[in-house]
Parts: sequence; C-alpha cells; structure tokens
Amino acid sequence: MPRAVRGLAIAAYGLLLWLAALWLAWLLLAKVDFLYPMAYRLIDIPATLNTFVPQNRHGRQDFIRTDAAEHARLFAAIAEAVRHGGQGLEGLRYHDPQGRELGRLLTADEVTHLRDVAHLIETGERAGLLALAGWGGLALLLSLGRVPVPQAGRLLAGSLAGLALLAGALLALGPVEVFYAWHRWVFPPDHPWFFYYQDSLMSSLMQAPNLFGFIGALWLGASLMLLLALNVMARQAGRILMQRRSS
Repeated sequence: MPRAVRGLAIAAYGLLLWLAALWLAWLLLAKVDFLYPMAYRLIDIPATLNTFVPQNRHGRQDFIRTDAAEHARLFAAIAEAVRHGGQGLEGLRYHDPQGRELGRLLTADEVTHLRDVAHLIETGERAGLLALAGWGGLALLLSLGRVPVPQAGRLLAGSLAGLALLAGALLALGPVEVFYAWHRWVFPPDHPWFFYYQDSLMSSLMQAPNLFGFIGALWLGASLMLLLALNVMARQAGRILMQRRSS
C-alpha cells in the first residue's frame, strides 16, 4: 500500500474510531441517566431550584414541593424522550413526595426545543452507527493489507494532542459563547432555545448549561476509554488475521 494511501487510511481509521467511541459512550451514559444524581449534588442543583423556582413567572412555584427523587425521575424522562423522537414530552407532570400531581413541567417552547434536540440526537446516533460499521470495515481492510492499526500509545498521544488544541480554542473563545453560538447554528432561528431560570423549570432542573459541562466531561472520558478498548480489539483481531494468512 503506498505511503500516502496508508496515511489517509490511518487518519480515516482514527476519525471513524473516535465517532464510534463517542456513540457507544453516549449509549452507555444514557443507560445511567448521564449520572444526573451525581451532578445534582456536585453542582448543587437544589440551590438553583430553591433560588429560582419561587420566582417562576409561569406560576409554577409549587415545583418547590418536589424532592430529589422526583427531580431525577423528570430528568430521566426528558433524557428518554429526546432519544425517542420527543415522545411524551407534553405529558410530563411533576408530583409532590406523596404522589399528588402538581402541574405540567414543560412549556410549549420547551417542548419544541426538546423535539429539535431529539432530531439532532437521532441524526447523531445514525452517524455513530455508520461510523462503527465503517471503522470495523476499515480495520479489516487494513489487516488484509498487512497494515497494523495504531498502537495505543500513539493513538492516545494523538487524541490528547487534538483534545488539547480543542480545549485551548474553547477557552480562548469562551465556553459559554461557544455553547450559545453552537445553538444558534444548529437550531432553527425561530425556535427558542434560551430559557431563563425564572421562566423554565427545565433550565433550573438542569442548571443549564453547567449540567451539560458535567455530561460533556463524562462523555469525553468514557469515549476515550472505549476508543482505547476498541483499538486493542482491532489490533488483536488484525494480528490473528495476519497470522492465519501467513500460515
């Protein structure tokens, strides 16, 4: 295999591997509700709720009567809904600790926004599945061409260097500014996506955007571990395949 083609193939392998690892990590974190109960304590979401729920401008001050278990249930319900086309968002109701229904959680604008999020997630999950299939096929082709996939140390070093560059750019531009710019670019311009805590139980419940930073860090860490694990699998499978072809 010519050196230039080999280099392009290795670069494509790394890109597809990262996309596949991100997708698999996302699926795993979704199974544990993105560790919301841990973030709930770590970033002190109760303090946000205690401060802003009494100020709610939609008359939903009674949300203050809900407890941590209800908050975790509601977040899990939203997370489940946005992974299934936004189904059930309008029907989300919050309850007091005795199980009495108190009110509707989401406003119409929030439902619209979460449906936009659901569409984005659906697209991302399809891309992740395709990336996993492409990575597996490319790893097989590299093995058949007797081209070893990158060693773990080299892959890790390249990944950390790329992440350091991204982190530097993010810090230089400002994480919050990047977060807002990304929303303006991704979502329809006539669909609201910014909600003040005083107007949104959802935003208070998630302490947005702080919770997303927590989830992003978890996602990145889990993706990196899966990246290395998948690469080890590919190297082992490639080594076995090469040995069988040589014998």
